[in-house]
This record gives sequence, structure tokens and C-alpha cells, in this order.
Amino acid sequence: MQKGLIFIYLIFPIIFSCNIENTSYEDILNNQIRTGGFNGNVIVIENGKTVLKRAHGISNIHKGDSLVTNSVFRLGSVSKQFTAMAITILKDKGKLSYDQDVKEFIPNFPYNGVTIKHLLHHTSGLPDYLNLMVEHWKTEYKEDEPLRYISGNEDIIQKIIEKKPEILFRPGEKWEYSNTGYVLLATIAERVSGKSFDKFLNEMIFSPLGMTNTSVYNFKKEEDPDMPMRVFGFKETPNGRVSNDVHFLNFAKGDGGIYSTLDDLLSWHRSLRDNKLISKATLKEIFTEGKLNNGEHIDYGLGWFIGEEKNNHKVVYHGGGWVGFGTYIYRDVTNDSVFIILTNNSSWDDVKALVEEFKELISS
Repeated sequence: MQKGLIFIYLIFPIIFSCNIENTSYEDILNNQIRTGGFNGNVIVIENGKTVLKRAHGISNIHKGDSLVTNSVFRLGSVSKQFTAMAITILKDKGKLSYDQDVKEFIPNFPYNGVTIKHLLHHTSGLPDYLNLMVEHWKTEYKEDEPLRYISGNEDIIQKIIEKKPEILFRPGEKWEYSNTGYVLLATIAERVSGKSFDKFLNEMIFSPLGMTNTSVYNFKKEEDPDMPMRVFGFKETPNGRVSNDVHFLNFAKGDGGIYSTLDDLLSWHRSLRDNKLISKATLKEIFTEGKLNNGEHIDYGLGWFIGEEKNNHKVVYHGGGWVGFGTYIYRDVTNDSVFIILTNNSSWDDVKALVEEFKELISS
């Protein structure tokens, strides 16, 4: 497994500046295509109006198909906001509370004092499952062999119960990004609702919002007639383009696993703007900074990073990725502005460069 896989789930820090005076979003994108080789889809909404919507590059190196604006990309950790929404929907229905212990839902869970809120805020102290599974899951097989594929979250949870890796810190003591936490949240949502995670999200979020091209995808290595617009990940190497789409953990859900499009994610943004799914009080909780045990605030709400940009604009955002996919959604809530970036060519420099320059422009 590549060392970068844990990193690519995280929001990436970006520490450089640029001069954007008299520059348009189209100019920025064209420059990144020219200098960085950007391959993906982009949409920018500013003050409620579409100012850029574009697809550039290929969707499948084996066929050479071009991307179109309704191509379906793997979201990586941008999926986490949907997992958090699933939990808040159950909370609104009185099916669970944030303060409940994980052991109430997973009795053999080997750690004490970890609550749903800890999982949502990444303050649980739970070690990431990625390295655990790489080291202990069917290592006699190669990573891309179907015999090594996990069947889903239960395989991860059982391995955690079996191996009980050391907890990193006492729950609530620190903040550390945890994919494990969101896998557990998806499993909790299944056990509370009595439905599979994909069915629950489809019934409670995707279908009501008209997100017809969004799903918790049941991964297939080959082309899938049920998802004809699906995009495949790849990467550039000295020997040409090679596939970067298959991983034995592709069936994990909650921390990733969702596929979607620009238009569906725009519908998602508007549903949050118009508060279509949950109570107003619960929506406010999603975009409120969490706290540590000592009262210190963290810059993460429920499935979203929380920030405040120049001119006191309220913003929320998240990046994500897995195998060849790099994604980002940034919402300037104050101005009803959003940009979404979806890529499939393993190029993090392209995503980071666009994010930084778009941020400067959208909040100016």
C-alpha cells in the first residue's frame, strides 16, 4: 500500500499565495490544465450563479473516453459529510444520541468511553484501520486480487476487535483525523436503521434530493452497465498511464465509498442551504466547531471542516481521495457560493493549486 493513502483522505494544508487580480476561474483552470495537466470536472457557483462548469480529460485510460460534466467520480473523504448527515437524521428521529457509547451498538468494541460525538469530531483517539488491514488482512494475496478484497465494514470491525490496536489518546483529549471513526458511524447507522448503509442513504438523502447519479457504490473492477458514466482512476508514470482504481479496501463504507457528479453535489449544497433534510437546530450542529475535553475548539464540525475566510465569510469544506481520485468541496455559506473539484488522475498538486486560487477569488 502506498504511504500516501492515509494522507490523501485528509484535508490538505495549502501554504502559498498567488496574485489573482483580474483573473477569472476559467483563466485559473486553463493555466492548471496547461502547466499541471489537470484531468477532471469543475463547477463554480458564485452568489447563486454558475460561473464555471467544465469537464477536461479522460474518464477511462483503456477506452480513452472523454470526461463529460455528468461523469460519476469516487468522492473519497467527501463522503464523510453524508455519513454525518445519516447520523444526524437518526438523531433527529430520536433513534440515537451523540453521547451514546459505541459499545451500545457494537458490544464487542474493545475501547471504553468512545461516543458517537467523538467519532463525528475525530476526537476518539482510535487508530486508523488502513495500516491494520494492510498488515493483517489476507496478506497471502496481492492487493488487487479479488480474493483479498474485504466484503465490507464488518471485516474491518472484526479485525479491530481481534487485534485491538493501541488507542492513540483518551477520547476527547485531542483531535486526529480518523477514517476508522466514520467506518464505525456507517455501521452504527446500519444497525440502528435496520437497513444497509447504501439503502439508508439512498432513501433518506439521495432520492429525496434527486441525486440520481449518487450511490454508495458496490465496487466492480470492470465496467459496470448499471453505472455507464463511471470514471476510472489512473496515474501517469514514466512508462505511460496505468490504472489506479483497484484496492482491496474499496468496499469500506462511511469514510469513503460514495460516487457522485457535479450536479448531484450541487443539489447537495442547495439542500444544505435550504435545510431540506433535518431540523434547523441540527443543521447548525453540523457546522459548529467541536470541543475537546478541556473546552478547546477544533476546526471540525460533523463531517465538515469549519473555517472563516476574509471578509468574515462563513465557510465549510472538505477534501478527499482514494486510489486515483482527488476531490474537494468548498462552500462559502455567507454568499451562497460553492466550488467542487473532481479528479481521477492521482494529481494532488492540481487539486491543491485550484483550491488555493479559487478560495482567493470566491471570497474576494
